[in-house]
Amino acid sequence: MDAVIGTVLNTMIYLSKGIPGLVISGLAIILAFLALIRKDNSLMIFAALLALPVTYIMGAWAGVLLIVRLMPLFLLASAFFISKNEPVFAWIFPVPVIGYLIYFTFNLVATNFAG
Repeated sequence: MDAVIGTVLNTMIYLSKGIPGLVISGLAIILAFLALIRKDNSLMIFAALLALPVTYIMGAWAGVLLIVRLMPLFLLASAFFISKNEPVFAWIFPVPVIGYLIYFTFNLVATNFAG
């Protein structure tokens, strides 16, 4: 069981650093915007799945960084509100996540993909 958890964590670390981190966060941003524009909750769920490695590795279980770790739940809440046809909440919930992913992407590029 510990080997499985270690493999999953190593994969998440790999997907949140360097070029894979840039691709994954960029795809999450694009899919979140597409989900909002097309009102498609399945795209938002997929964006939440893609945002999971970046937000899990960069977040923490205590303090302010707890919000970063819980950001995929904001995207899932947005998918719920898209399915219920509530556009205001559907657009409000992904704003912090998209903002953080844009910050993460620019920070990744500024540090020469060091992570």
